[in-house]
Amino acid sequence: MSFEHQDVVVIGAGIAGISAAHHLANSQTPRDFVVLDALDGPGGTWRTHRFPGVRSDTEVFTLGYRFKPWTGDPYASGPEILAYLEEVIDEEDLGRFFRYGVRLLSASWSTSEQQWTLTLETLHDGISSQSTMTCGFLWMCHGYYRHDEPHQPAWPGREQFLGRWIHPQQWPDSPDLDGQRVLVIGSGATAATLVPAIAEQCAHVTLLQRSPSYYFQSPNIDELANQLRSLDTPKEWIHQIVRTKAVNEMQSITATAKNFPGPMKDGLIGMVAAQLPEGYDVATHFTPRYGPADQRICRILNGDLFTAISNGSVTMVTDQIETFTPEGLKTVSGADIAADVVITATGFDLSIFGEAAFFVDGVEVDFSSTVTYRGILFSDIPNLAWTFGALRLSWTMRVELVGDFVCRLLDELDTQRASSVIPTLGSDHDMTELRPFVDPEEFSPGYLVRSSHRVPRSSQQEPWRYDIDFWSEKDRLPAVSLNDEYLKYVSSQAAE
Repeated sequence: MSFEHQDVVVIGAGIAGISAAHHLANSQTPRDFVVLDALDGPGGTWRTHRFPGVRSDTEVFTLGYRFKPWTGDPYASGPEILAYLEEVIDEEDLGRFFRYGVRLLSASWSTSEQQWTLTLETLHDGISSQSTMTCGFLWMCHGYYRHDEPHQPAWPGREQFLGRWIHPQQWPDSPDLDGQRVLVIGSGATAATLVPAIAEQCAHVTLLQRSPSYYFQSPNIDELANQLRSLDTPKEWIHQIVRTKAVNEMQSITATAKNFPGPMKDGLIGMVAAQLPEGYDVATHFTPRYGPADQRICRILNGDLFTAISNGSVTMVTDQIETFTPEGLKTVSGADIAADVVITATGFDLSIFGEAAFFVDGVEVDFSSTVTYRGILFSDIPNLAWTFGALRLSWTMRVELVGDFVCRLLDELDTQRASSVIPTLGSDHDMTELRPFVDPEEFSPGYLVRSSHRVPRSSQQEPWRYDIDFWSEKDRLPAVSLNDEYLKYVSSQAAE
């Protein structure tokens, strides 16, 4: 087994991992680091998601980085976003830090040695090999869902269906949907973007959902950005101005959804109804059972989904599956839906630290028994950070906040002449208040609810919580003292 040591190892080469590399490469304190990813290239989500219609549902002015201006339309396709991320790596000469086809299998912390030992699996030309690497600090930037295993519900009779199965997360190169009867199961952003993108080539598309989601229709333009461009405003200025506008607009929308859920719900449903034929059953198919602040609102660009429904190429069905049959499925209400192809846009499963095994001094870590420190560090786990992005707006906005925090923490380790930092719960902490990492009473998408028993805990008490309120955290996190009573710094001498 080969061996090497790095000051910092970053796991994941998507938006968070590229941001981490930018932060480390531009730090005033030089550090040896590498970014490892199990995929065959950078991009994370934007590399694995190749289904028709894949795009951002938040403005790329905010999905993009603060240091790299976005110059296109506000909402971009998957390939456009991947190209943007690859440009960042090229323009900043970050490629030398990235290694692909490398999966983290396990990470073991040694207090006596004050370092992590990583067991890695490398896949090259179909041949798997293992190697060992050590590092002082481990930075998990693997995102939040499992790229290799999409969520697949265990529906009754599934094995009876004689047609083809496709999951958007594992989209084939040549699906051949021409003239096919296609059944898409699911609701949310994936289904909403996929369905109108394939509707014209299929004989017919049926969109089956268990319950409706909220939708917001808008054109793919930003009038302010276009006006500033017409005035030859520097692209860096445009990026920052429109980015700030988008963040403020989302703050207003979030506050309205939380404080005035009734009017917000009526407004969103009314907007959908206006896009559909008179008399369409909006109450059944587009009236959610939850509040508008409980999950993300799906954006429909230029009303394309509603156009496909209105012209008859897409049929909405809101029901539950009783069983699959050889020709399709039967719903609980007794309807038969025929299909040649079933596309399961049923979401994904949360990835808990990349599904790797973690150990501290030989004892395996159960992350559900740890408590998060500001949604970044974890109680009693030395030198381990997780970048978990924003939930109510673009993921990147919090990614960059966390990047700033982790680099400040690395500098604080140097200042303290310490080799490790350990978040330590105080004896006065009320353990009865603990909740899942993301409180389902605040935000409750399926992937978080399904994995709530596996995730680290969060408290109502500072600093032991992940703050879903980005607009509060963006001011508070940069000002946090890194020399507080809950962070224990350990020197190599003390460890010995």
